[in-house]
Amino acid sequence: MLLSAVLADVRSDLDAMRAELAEIRRARQEAWADGQRAAEIRALVADALADSGARTAWSGAGSGPLGTGYDEARGFFLGLDDGAWSIRAFGFGQVRFTWNDGFDAQARTPASDDVWGMEIRRAQLFLTGNLGGPDLVWLIGLVAGRWDDPCDLQVVREDPAVLDAQPPQISYLTVTKQLGDGWFLQAGSIFTPFTYESHLFSTAQTQMGECSMLEWLFTASFTTGASVGNNGDHVRWQAVIGDQVGGSPGTWDDDANQSVAVAGRVNWRLCGTWEQYALETSFPGQPFGAFVGVGGRLQTGRAQHPASAEGLNPRAVTADLALMFGGANLILQGVCADQWISGGGTSWGALAQGGVFVAPAV
Repeated sequence: MLLSAVLADVRSDLDAMRAELAEIRRARQEAWADGQRAAEIRALVADALADSGARTAWSGAGSGPLGTGYDEARGFFLGLDDGAWSIRAFGFGQVRFTWNDGFDAQARTPASDDVWGMEIRRAQLFLTGNLGGPDLVWLIGLVAGRWDDPCDLQVVREDPAVLDAQPPQISYLTVTKQLGDGWFLQAGSIFTPFTYESHLFSTAQTQMGECSMLEWLFTASFTTGASVGNNGDHVRWQAVIGDQVGGSPGTWDDDANQSVAVAGRVNWRLCGTWEQYALETSFPGQPFGAFVGVGGRLQTGRAQHPASAEGLNPRAVTADLALMFGGANLILQGVCADQWISGGGTSWGALAQGGVFVAPAV
């Protein structure tokens, strides 16, 4: 009896020790597994961080010295991460269908009552970047398919095929220096600050159809020269001096051009934000905005300059009012030009333009 009791106690102690040993082994195995799992997680995180770093560098904001890639808002770009030196490329194209019934039909070659087809209204490519820092910016623009001067269409009406012979042209060719507090200097082929649309909107922002007829007839286009301006909180202005507007880029002071041209524009923000003023539409939810703008230009002629080409001393003034109602807008413009369109007389034009959202996205 005594021996049986002792053996039973020994077996009980052995079972307890076996259970404890098994628990220790299980705990050690779990600890090893946890450590292995942690190591695997650390490796996975390291791989993810490396991949993220590579993607960030590709997007231009990595820790490496060079960022390259593509961004929807900026286009293709290449540059140092600190922004001191950079280059980016972007562009756009506008394709439209045009049908014209009976306009100068007999003058066309061959004669036809109808002229219709697809056309590339605009195709533009831009290169821009920083020179030694974000305060010095260069810009080059190439454009094809544009017709700035209504006189150009005289030839097009006779033979539409001449549209195919127009080579790409340089439009913008500028270097801009930001001086601080909104002040800036600019030199090169500058879009002349004058009318409402040309000063505020790029052609990529045109809406349903095209720039207004007023803009098409009276825009000052480009001039080669120098400009100064200030982008203030309530008032923004720009003034430029250069050669004949509309003929840039070209040889400075060419005998075929006007000798000197000056132009300027001032915009007042009565209320609202400058961001909504830079749009041709007032979107729902935006605050009420009211903006007034005035502009002027003057050119001096010379004896060699033919009087038939816009006169000897063409000059023009313009004024406009833009009202943004947060879902509706109204634009009023007026222009008066002497010796510009008619080459000797006085031309004027006025425009009332509006828009309204009839649905949140229409």
